[in-house]
Amino acid sequence: MTEPSDPRETSAADEFQQAGQQESLNLVQEFLLFVRENKKWWLIPILVVFGLVGLLVMFGSTGAAPFVYTLF
Repeated sequence: MTEPSDPRETSAADEFQQAGQQESLNLVQEFLLFVRENKKWWLIPILVVFGLVGLLVMFGSTGAAPFVYTLF
């Protein structure tokens, strides 16, 4: 291989290798990083509501259904 003549190419390659060696983030950490960096705070209430509706549907099909139906 030839040596890169541009020092920026060397630093970019080193940066790429360092990023590959870092520990990967889990889904929640990656989402929170995305929200913070891109300022998409409006996504959090939507996902919370979706999660609550999902829990309601899940509990509606179990033995807790009579208690869930009294909420409505």
